Amino acid sequence: MKRWMEISLCVIAMAVATFAVAAEPDPIAQLDDALKAVATFEYGKDSGPLELVERIVIDAAKNARLRDAVEQRLIRALGSPATNDAKAFLCRQLRTIGTAKCVPQLEDLLTDPQLSHMARYALGTIDDPAAPAAMRRALHKTSGVIQVGIINTLADMRCRPALPDVVILLDSPDSAVAQASAGALGQIGGAEAVNALQKARPKASKALRQCIDGALLICAEQLLADGQAAQAAKIYQEFYSPGQPAHYRLAGLRGLVAAKGPEAAPLLTEAIKGPDTILRSSAIAFMEKVSGPDATKTFVALLPSLAPDAQELVLRALGNRGDAAAAQAVWAAAKSTHEPVRLAALEALGGVGDASAIPLLTQTAATAGDPEKKVARASLVRLRGPDIDAALIRSIDTGEPKVAVEVIAALADRGVTQAATKLLKTAGSESNQDVRLAAIRALGELADKADLAALVALAVNPRDAKDRSAIEQALTSVFKQIKDKPSQAAPLLAALSAAPADAKPTLIRLLGRPATPEALQAVRAAAKDANADVADAAIRTLADWPDAGPADDLLTIAGASSNQVHKVLALRGYVRMAGLSENPTAMYVRAMELADRPDDKKLVLGGLATADSPQALAIVETHLKDEQLQTEAALAAVQIADRLRQNDPTRARTTLENVVTAVKDAKARQKAQDIINEMDQYEGYILVWLAAGPYSEKGKQGSDIFDMAYAPEKADAKVEWKRVTQGIGSWDINLESTFGDKDHVGAYMKTRVWSPADQDVRLELGSDDAVKVWLNGKVIHANNANRGMSPRQDLVNARLNKGWNDLLLKVTDNSGGWAFCCRIRKPDGSALDGLKIEAN
Repeated sequence: MKRWMEISLCVIAMAVATFAVAAEPDPIAQLDDALKAVATFEYGKDSGPLELVERIVIDAAKNARLRDAVEQRLIRALGSPATNDAKAFLCRQLRTIGTAKCVPQLEDLLTDPQLSHMARYALGTIDDPAAPAAMRRALHKTSGVIQVGIINTLADMRCRPALPDVVILLDSPDSAVAQASAGALGQIGGAEAVNALQKARPKASKALRQCIDGALLICAEQLLADGQAAQAAKIYQEFYSPGQPAHYRLAGLRGLVAAKGPEAAPLLTEAIKGPDTILRSSAIAFMEKVSGPDATKTFVALLPSLAPDAQELVLRALGNRGDAAAAQAVWAAAKSTHEPVRLAALEALGGVGDASAIPLLTQTAATAGDPEKKVARASLVRLRGPDIDAALIRSIDTGEPKVAVEVIAALADRGVTQAATKLLKTAGSESNQDVRLAAIRALGELADKADLAALVALAVNPRDAKDRSAIEQALTSVFKQIKDKPSQAAPLLAALSAAPADAKPTLIRLLGRPATPEALQAVRAAAKDANADVADAAIRTLADWPDAGPADDLLTIAGASSNQVHKVLALRGYVRMAGLSENPTAMYVRAMELADRPDDKKLVLGGLATADSPQALAIVETHLKDEQLQTEAALAAVQIADRLRQNDPTRARTTLENVVTAVKDAKARQKAQDIINEMDQYEGYILVWLAAGPYSEKGKQGSDIFDMAYAPEKADAKVEWKRVTQGIGSWDINLESTFGDKDHVGAYMKTRVWSPADQDVRLELGSDDAVKVWLNGKVIHANNANRGMSPRQDLVNARLNKGWNDLLLKVTDNSGGWAFCCRIRKPDGSALDGLKIEAN
């Protein structure tokens, strides 16, 4: 019995598998059907069959078993009667999957004026000797444009067997063919190509000679790349010869530098000393490409004989080469009487100098004119070497204050974190204020978590109390580099209780940066300190707190403090924190109750403008008749109504119309009217949605997705809904902005509509592409369309129940755009008041 059950289960499994295979569309059958339509294709007609063929070809390129069958069918189609547009299309597909099997069919097209280029397009990617062989055979059966095209394709393939064929065509009476042949020889390259080009050059026309020269230079580049520098140099030397045009001499010199390497230094020296200014400038630029100490000696020896303008260029090139062997000569040039030469030498020291250059550069940065200062400072940062940073740290104490300031700035710009210990000592003991402040500023960039306690101690007991402001800024900078908030707060809290009164305000303000619960507790206590400066710093810190933690403290201060400044600071801080809370409206109400002065009330109104609740709007509207507050209240009301109009357009319109008719401020009235005008244009379109998706199936078209039921259509399925925040237009929703640029996918959108009564309505829909609609769980519309979107494409009669109604849409995309729009109107299409929209 058990054995029979096993057999039965196997049979069932095989049947299921057979059914599954049968259910999958056969790509070959699809291809055969599509190719029938392709045969008669002309541009401007339905391209659907071509798109299907292209998809199958792309899939076949990844599937060896399928590839051969697809290629055979493309070959047969190409050999059958078909339009030129169809054959061009088939050539493009063979470019993707073609092998040697399709070469004969493509070769037949090489002599066809209409299709030769497409045949070459396909043959050029077939990695088999048969492809270039076919083009070589066709080369001598054609002429003119077709022949040029074949030559160019062979050149792109660097087909060396085609060299004899191309060499023959260098003598073609057709100038275009001859010039194409010259270019092809350059691309193919090699000694045979060089010999042919050089042999043809003397008797060539001017235009052909230019092509030959360009081809020879390309050949030289290939020889160089292949390690045949000596052969390349021979070609370059011909172009560098006197009498050649300037651009060829430059190309020849550049090539000789690349071919000869360090041995090219004398050649560059000769060009630099020569009378040709253009060649001189290029030769100096090429100095960077010639490495080695011998080349450096050659270039350094050249300096004294040059005019100042050439010295400037050579010095910059020596700096870019970075060879320390040039340092002594560059140092000497830094004392030149010519400012451009001095500047170039100072800049070059950054590339070739060592620690011995530090005194010159720091002294120049401290005492020279502005141009030299800037260059010297930049070179101090660029100096490289294992002992540079240590030498700079030692230099802090060895020079006059101005020099020490420059040394410290260089350490900061170089990011020398190991200098922090020395800088802390300098900041706490140095008698010169400029040096101390430079050290403190540098600590803001170089200190880290390990230096925090010492830097806080410096804030508590500075060399001069006036330094505290700079130390506070430095600590703030260090905090930005330390992500661990408790680590920021710990040294401040440890120092606060024992700190002198004049240091406590600094520590309290700094505690507002990490803003930990412990920091808040300490600042709260400090707000009650008997010392007025300490209490003032604490209240100001609470008012600037980065979260709403001290909101109640500020509310108490605003209501009870006898200090008017503190009352205002606390109220402003409280209003700011209202915008950070989960229930800002309630906080604004409390703030308005405490606001005594018109300016304070205006502050609260400004905060209310950022809210988006009907309660906030109601508060603002109570002040529209107050002449002192009307303008601020109106602007706030307009901003709230603008945000509220998506959910409650009737309420928003009422407020906006009230502002237009009752408010004096022209700016507020105009803003309200602009929003009303926009609402009229796109009135009633629903822009508040939750979305789920995208949903797709391998091998399924968008039209198939439309009929497939996914989780949002199933009562008990778990669905992850997300609020639509991207692609929201003034009347439409662009789903590509929400889900990405995808094809053959679907997504669901849902929202809730509140109706004041049971009533008949009309849904006006637009979609790209298909749309299906459920109202309160029932399908009321389905249109599996393939279209672009516009308003009012589908008009659907429906009935809303009194209260909340659930609206669900499914929008699927075939290809191209993906979007939808939806609004609810009266059955006659007129506006419907009293609806509210909510997405949750």
